[in-house]
Amino acid sequence: MPDDNILEPMEIVEDDLPIMGMIFAQFSLKKGIREFGEKAEQGAMKEMKQMHDMDAFIPRHFKSLTKEERMRALSTLIFLKQKSSGDIKGRTCVNGAPQREYIRKEDAASTTAATDSLFITGAIDAHERRHVACCDLPGAFLHCETDEHVIVVLRGELAELMVQVDPSIYPKYVSTDKKGKPILYMQLYKSVYGLMRSALLFYRKLRGELESYGFTVNPYDPCVANMMVPRSSTASAADDPSAKDPASEDLVQLTVLWHVDDLKISCANDVEITMLLLYLKNIYGDKISMNRGKVHEYLGMTLDFSEPGVFNVTMIPYIGTIITEFPEAITKSAPSPYTDNLFKVRDEADAKFLPEEQAVAFHRTVAQLLFLCYRARKDIQTAVSFLTTRVRRPDEDDWGKVKRVLRYLYGTRSLPLRLTVDDLTVAKWNIDASHAVHWDCKGQTGAGMTLGKGAVSSFSWKQKINTKSSTESEIVGVDDAMPSVLWSLYFIQAQGYDMTHALIQQDNKSAILMEVNGKMSSSKRTKHIRIKYFLVTDRVAQALTQGDIVIEHKPTGEMWIDMNTKPKQGTPFRTDRSLMMNCPLNVADETLGPICN
Repeated sequence: MPDDNILEPMEIVEDDLPIMGMIFAQFSLKKGIREFGEKAEQGAMKEMKQMHDMDAFIPRHFKSLTKEERMRALSTLIFLKQKSSGDIKGRTCVNGAPQREYIRKEDAASTTAATDSLFITGAIDAHERRHVACCDLPGAFLHCETDEHVIVVLRGELAELMVQVDPSIYPKYVSTDKKGKPILYMQLYKSVYGLMRSALLFYRKLRGELESYGFTVNPYDPCVANMMVPRSSTASAADDPSAKDPASEDLVQLTVLWHVDDLKISCANDVEITMLLLYLKNIYGDKISMNRGKVHEYLGMTLDFSEPGVFNVTMIPYIGTIITEFPEAITKSAPSPYTDNLFKVRDEADAKFLPEEQAVAFHRTVAQLLFLCYRARKDIQTAVSFLTTRVRRPDEDDWGKVKRVLRYLYGTRSLPLRLTVDDLTVAKWNIDASHAVHWDCKGQTGAGMTLGKGAVSSFSWKQKINTKSSTESEIVGVDDAMPSVLWSLYFIQAQGYDMTHALIQQDNKSAILMEVNGKMSSSKRTKHIRIKYFLVTDRVAQALTQGDIVIEHKPTGEMWIDMNTKPKQGTPFRTDRSLMMNCPLNVADETLGPICN
């Protein structure tokens, strides 16, 4: 059988996904210039000029620095990215990895909005017919003064670019290294991307500004904040304290969700959005980019509110990028993202492992798919969940399985995730598990939440422990999902909605009895998992007084999350997909259309 160490899942967590998505969509300075030519040089020059104009640093002559300062100087990099408008955006960052030697993680950790928070608030925005605006705060970190002594070094083309920004200042500070390449030392006065504490310093600044405006941060997601404002008024709630009184009549909610310097703002009163944007503009300058209307590009996703009451999410350009960057041409479609043998693994003696270059391409593609499947394309989560366990040493079978996912995406690349809200008093969760489906006889958990139609939250995970029966696998599945179930309930309640409980629907009556009755339904055979179901039992008991959780039986045929526990095919797959994605049962094959990049 395969080696346990080889098949250990890669260490990628949900918090890392935005970073991976950003990295995979960007180019280095050299590659960007080769790819985009003069546009790339203009984008890089614009970024460096912004650093200069905002007094982010001062040049230092190398002779004025100690040997230790020169040795500890952090390398400066610039990355280029093509925006949907076709313009090239530059982003300067430093390699802050050496700071890990003297800065503790807890002193630098910042936070970003949870992906589920974006989908929940987006679905509510559509349900309440809110106006939505997205904005990007320019040079966000440069508005924060650094609280440490940091020397950085610009090398080669980057140093030459800085000289072009202001030839009257920088040339006299330029020296050369042993290879004759120009180098330029700078002392930072502002925070920049890459410094370990930059994100935390900016988060504290932005949060303080929003709280000063009148917002209250959601305790279950510190990157979501709300305040009550008049439904329609001539005076802004920010100017009239009485207008912010929760006891006042006819108030609506103004919500801000942010990921570093990218904000999504929503409110039924469009004037209040305008007032908040003006407030931010006064702080961050006239170059703040704003988008109003029904369609927004946000964090690599297209958020579409054009259809009344429906929140549509797509990632068509990103899917096109994944397909075109894959080493082999994808020219055919597939009816599902997997075959029946998804979970099957060959013995090492029979496996043909991929050469290093191909294995790296496999790893990269799986990471891209992982970013995608927790956002717009939840219908590929089961396949990607398995593929993440194979990145350590993939074989030819795994290569075929990742190609199958790409072929499926090729034929359905414009399929949207459509979310609607019917009821904000109950969060409905489907939780299911398949028993012993993996080579090591571990099970697969699938869980998903809906507020109406479409999965606002969903996941597919390989279980971490072995179980003796399908009933035990179901209990482990509920335990796997419990943090997400409780968090979603508490988050929505903290958003100000009267959600009474989370409803967990399962198709295994024996598992439900054990979860509800605890010891009364247990036996000697089930004592080894008592910790798992006692947690569930405790929460069910609390539901009587606190209203946390209720568990009910649902027939297997109605469990749409079943597609996240096994590789279903044909009509069963299409039926579950139609409920998860809120799409038609039969989706048109797009293989005759072009890939959008």
